[in-house]
Amino acid sequence: MQHIFIMNPNAGRRKEQAKLKRAIDVACKEADASYEIYETKCKDDGMAQMLRVVEALEAEGDTETQLRFYFCGGDGSVLEAANGFMALPEAYRKGRVSVGVIPIGTGNDFIRNFGKAADFMDIHAQLNGTPVQVDAISFNQRYAANMLNVGFDCQVVKKVEELRGNFFMRKGLAYPIGVACTLLRFPHAQIKLTFDDGETYEGRFLLSFVANGCYCGGGFKSASEAKQDDGLLDVMMVKPISRLKFISLIGKYKKGTLLGTRAAKKYILYKQCKSVTVEAVAGEDVCIDGEVEPFGKLQIQAEQKVFYFSVPSQAASVIKGSLAR
Repeated sequence: MQHIFIMNPNAGRRKEQAKLKRAIDVACKEADASYEIYETKCKDDGMAQMLRVVEALEAEGDTETQLRFYFCGGDGSVLEAANGFMALPEAYRKGRVSVGVIPIGTGNDFIRNFGKAADFMDIHAQLNGTPVQVDAISFNQRYAANMLNVGFDCQVVKKVEELRGNFFMRKGLAYPIGVACTLLRFPHAQIKLTFDDGETYEGRFLLSFVANGCYCGGGFKSASEAKQDDGLLDVMMVKPISRLKFISLIGKYKKGTLLGTRAAKKYILYKQCKSVTVEAVAGEDVCIDGEVEPFGKLQIQAEQKVFYFSVPSQAASVIKGSLAR
């Protein structure tokens, strides 16, 4: 197997990146593994590198070498990894290529579905990882691995990124300050959702998401019933509520214990489906695996078990059910 570590030079601190490079060198040499470290030059260069590596094998007539690409970064790297994987020729997507993540960025929510960050930082465990087939979210001819958020959660991410651009902002403070600033504004989104069974919801929502993974916002288990291989999207819509009520519910929302409560039945619409269309009445932002962009209409669909995600050995040993291959 050939191991390719794709590193975003803008993710994490330089000291962290240097330490990671040393750890990769040591672990791969000890394991006598074939590897390379590639630093991306621009946006989407990680995707392009995946294609370049595959094209090089094609040119050599190599039909056997297994490839594992490790994206070193945060949730934005997971987004790029999913789109890069889905852009590969079908023969490579049928088990010859798998994708891993080394969480040196921020958020790191997708990996929480499979284990702890420490498991994913262990290079030896990564080299001995197990590829598992997981779902992806397709939308407007693109893909996401974890979640699409509209409303409050999306605006928090947007504010956090703005704060991180401030040279004087200490690491770890951007997110709580971003939440506080967004809570003061308390934005709602005016959207329409049309589900595959014909049911529609239209109105102002405090927050809405379409999820494959359970987590968002750096550890909030918001989609607590989501499974990564069931071929279903988990959709939540939170009706307008007061700031005080929101604050009173945020603890359960983070722990993943809110669904099923009396408050949830009163304020939350939660639905599973295979596809859903989300339309912004007057233009809104959507957060896609940690990346924020404007949208008008999103046609979203679950793609079952199309993405081979490599889970480090310690974490893979505790995966139960259909995720264990």
